[in-house]
Amino acid sequence: MSRNDLRLTKFVRLFALVFAIGLAMPGGGRAQQPAEADSDNEERLQVPPQFDRASAERGQTILAANCGFCHGTNARGGAGGPDLTRSPLVQEDQEGHQIGALLKTGRPGLGMPSFAQLSDVQVKDIVTFLHSQIYLNSDRRLYEIRNILVGDAARGRTIFETSGGCTTCHSVDRDFKGIGARLDPVALQRRIMLPRAGGQGGARGGNSGYLDPNALQVAVETRAGRFQGRLVRLSDFNVTVYDPSTGLTRSFTRTGNDPLVTVTDPLKAHVDRLYLWNDRDMHDVTAYLAGLK
Repeated sequence: MSRNDLRLTKFVRLFALVFAIGLAMPGGGRAQQPAEADSDNEERLQVPPQFDRASAERGQTILAANCGFCHGTNARGGAGGPDLTRSPLVQEDQEGHQIGALLKTGRPGLGMPSFAQLSDVQVKDIVTFLHSQIYLNSDRRLYEIRNILVGDAARGRTIFETSGGCTTCHSVDRDFKGIGARLDPVALQRRIMLPRAGGQGGARGGNSGYLDPNALQVAVETRAGRFQGRLVRLSDFNVTVYDPSTGLTRSFTRTGNDPLVTVTDPLKAHVDRLYLWNDRDMHDVTAYLAGLK
């Protein structure tokens, strides 16, 4: 086994352990009816032909009503709960045996109650839905971006102007003026979810995240003075800072807290907000911004 294979094996084991702890978070037993905007999910649900579409649609409805609070109406994560389509337990499930056993017993010690009230048919439907979505995730060629403008623009405006806190940094009369004409809905929602580097998940120009104007900022306090710029690298042994005014980088050796290093994220408020928004909030805000022509 190569060194890369060993690293991959360790990563998979670590991910499985983290998911096993996070699968049953407090609040997992709270039932929630799907939001109005989520009613369209059934119509837009993609199901590969080898899966029973009717069963998958019933499974999504059952999962949304019983598990939607933590895992979302589409099983990809809700109010703090993990993405079930990425769960090792779900991915390794054989004909519903592992999933069924977990639903019947729950994990009371971790806050997940038993769902023993679900019938075998309901469990089978949930399993069909989850496995159909995992199959789609495994082959990106099957993925199709459909109309995402399914939200309530009026509600999105209310969120934008009040609870969302968006007007703290943005204005529809300045930086967001005509944004709906400049960006298509898919790109717009990507910007909301991944604001750093225009929603590409990395910096413009490759993996050099420090080239992004919204990169993490760092200040280094040394005996010779204070140095600040964008964070390139930080470890227990050194810190590297990029100065956009000169285009140069500078590294400092670290011993404990000497020198003192302070890291700030200019997008912290934006990133924190994503943990508070649910699927409906995201679609509503997207619908509002897309209408700003």
